[in-house]
Amino acid sequence: MRKPPPPPNPANEERRLRAQQAWERVVAARESGEVLTGTVTTAVKGGLLVDVGGIRGFLPASQVRVPIGTAIDTLVKTKVPLKVIDIDQARRRIVVSNRRAADEERRSKRTELLRSLAVGQVREGVVVRLADFGAFVDLGGVDGLIPMRELAFERVEKSSDVVKVGDVLPVEVLRIDENGKKISLSRKNALPDPWRDHANVLKQGSTVEGKVVAKEPRLQVEIAPGVVGSIRDSDADPADYEIGEAIEVMVRRVDRATRRITLTTLHGASAVPPPSSTGFAPLGVELGRRS
Repeated sequence: MRKPPPPPNPANEERRLRAQQAWERVVAARESGEVLTGTVTTAVKGGLLVDVGGIRGFLPASQVRVPIGTAIDTLVKTKVPLKVIDIDQARRRIVVSNRRAADEERRSKRTELLRSLAVGQVREGVVVRLADFGAFVDLGGVDGLIPMRELAFERVEKSSDVVKVGDVLPVEVLRIDENGKKISLSRKNALPDPWRDHANVLKQGSTVEGKVVAKEPRLQVEIAPGVVGSIRDSDADPADYEIGEAIEVMVRRVDRATRRITLTTLHGASAVPPPSSTGFAPLGVELGRRS
């Protein structure tokens, strides 16, 4: 007499069901292009082995996205985004790509960032490349260019004089062209600007108290934090002053294009004509300067 088959083991049935559901999920992900998360279990010849919800997969070395110079086995025991690119139905094995998943993730972030990006915003970015004409900054999936003239308030000869690759810095968005293909940024607009913050003292004819900060090549006086002007030798002999000495001066001329300020001592102020109602020096004075 044949023995009846043993009753099904509930635990085994549950495991089988979970395995079937996991397999159906990776099959569906291959069809839909869904990005899955897997755990890298070990490094093998030619790539890495991964576990995707209980399904064993192979991640070829050519499909791994790691920084240049980094070994792929540094991903062992980490979770990575993956796309299923091939399936072995008989052995229930899959081949996956971390590179394709990372690229898709980057494209998604780029689209989202471009949707929220606007002229005038101040964003934080990372310097990724230096060029003769400026510095490229990654805003988090989108690269923008800081032209040389926007790197600093002062004239910049080389971008490496101001920033270096890897620097994290605030930038202001100046322009967005061609649906985000060209983004122009400004570092200087995102920096504190003493000329803007102390505009009240940067007016021809204003009298302020300053501090002597240098005596060569001529007497230089700081009239506000970060704002320094120079006094001509004909107006003041540098030998008569000491570094750190307080001195009352008058603003003779302000050149905002070059960010240069010419000052004079009070005894030389009588030779400075008052500004006209238009804010410019009288025509005769301007002609005298040019001659």
